[in-house]
Amino acid sequence: MSPFKYNICFVYPDFENLGVGYLIALCSKAGHKVDLVTYQADNSYLGKKQKKILFSEIANKILETNPDIVALSCVTDNYQFQLKCAKEIKKIKPEVITVFGGIHPTAVPELVLEQPVVDAVAIGESDISFITFLKKCSKNNTTLLPNEEIQGIVFKKNGKKVGKFEEGPLINLDTLPFPSKEPFYPSIKQLTREYRIITSRGCPYSCSYCFNSFIREMRCGSSVIVRQRSVDNVIEELQYAKRKYNIKNVFFIDDSFTTDKKWITEFSKKYKKKVLLPFTCLANPQYIDKDIARLLKSAGCTFIQIGIQSLHRPISLYILNRAVTNKVITQAIKDLKDVGIMVQVDHMFGIPSDTVENQEEAVLYYNENRPGLVSVFWLIYYPKTPIILTALDQGILTPRDVKKIENGERLVKGSIHDGGCLKDPAPFYSLQLLMNYTPFLPKWLVRFLISSRWYRVLSIRSYYISTALPRAILCLIDKRYSAGRTVLASFFK
Repeated sequence: MSPFKYNICFVYPDFENLGVGYLIALCSKAGHKVDLVTYQADNSYLGKKQKKILFSEIANKILETNPDIVALSCVTDNYQFQLKCAKEIKKIKPEVITVFGGIHPTAVPELVLEQPVVDAVAIGESDISFITFLKKCSKNNTTLLPNEEIQGIVFKKNGKKVGKFEEGPLINLDTLPFPSKEPFYPSIKQLTREYRIITSRGCPYSCSYCFNSFIREMRCGSSVIVRQRSVDNVIEELQYAKRKYNIKNVFFIDDSFTTDKKWITEFSKKYKKKVLLPFTCLANPQYIDKDIARLLKSAGCTFIQIGIQSLHRPISLYILNRAVTNKVITQAIKDLKDVGIMVQVDHMFGIPSDTVENQEEAVLYYNENRPGLVSVFWLIYYPKTPIILTALDQGILTPRDVKKIENGERLVKGSIHDGGCLKDPAPFYSLQLLMNYTPFLPKWLVRFLISSRWYRVLSIRSYYISTALPRAILCLIDKRYSAGRTVLASFFK
């Protein structure tokens, strides 16, 4: 343990973040006083924007905790908000140490550290490196900052950058304490209904639009891409959650929950014996077969979200770096539906080289191979993802655009559900609407709307009508769609 104990305040928008939850638990275990301050920020997932955020009020709330260190976790979408919080903190109490971590600082750590209000950046997973950083901090120094390098954290001291821009040590996941949930509860009421848990870290894929692509590159040479918690460790957390929070259902947020068939087999037996709650998970169709579907169903899986993104083979393979074929996708949907698991497919608009004709074919495909829900997402470009190079080559992005992306600035007004980064998304709005409603419409009507092109009169740019309403309908007609209730509660809170 550190010879000094610090007041640490974590800052995050009002969404649960398991990474922050783990760090809060680790800091508390090490004997530090820990607080969490949340605030309502724009929600890029829901397309929800706040009219006005008073960062001075947020800073005052943070400083009421009397922090020595303020830790701000950032994704690209909230980076500018977190910077504004740090600026207000430094105006009032400049001696407070600000540490920025999360996926955005991991992607562009040098740029983040250039900000005058940022004292340190944590790169990659920081379960070990952040606690080591706290141990090396000293109240005997002029500032709290350590006198030596910390692997995985770079900080500014005496006008110099101390440390290397590299990830810190990766932890054995079973040695982690369970993530702290209580600090998030006051601002996220739906947490009492759905318990979010992660059983692994890492992803076996390198999709060109996803941050996992540059994480794999960062860990080039590592033999461990995906690390898995033991089944017993996962079951222990869920039993604890049942006792403490009276949870109603579980959401496994792993990038691909079904990757390890042996693990799923053991999990299925123990989960239905010791937990027995309905659950939702995410999966890649390449890791779905009849056996996996039966195991998931027997354990209590009611709903599964699978990533499709594009059904046009050249785009899927060469633009998105996804090798899955439509034949595999079709079989995965069938296997899941055959055992009674509801399927949501995630489909992407705004991909470089994509066309209206490709998306018309996709609508027809979903019309014949009906999932329970089609969820349309629009491509958002994130720092250091390979798809940015494709967009530069095609003239979709400029070098100036890339700089804005790396600084967390929006290129256009669109959100992940509303236009994405396309400068002219209008031709696709009617297809987005039709695709979202396809599972609820008669097959003959969908075929007619596509063949006659009458769907073009349906061009509506509204999150409520295009995206929220289909989910509301599904919530009403099928109780298996528990995840939808959480999403809708987030939007209407």
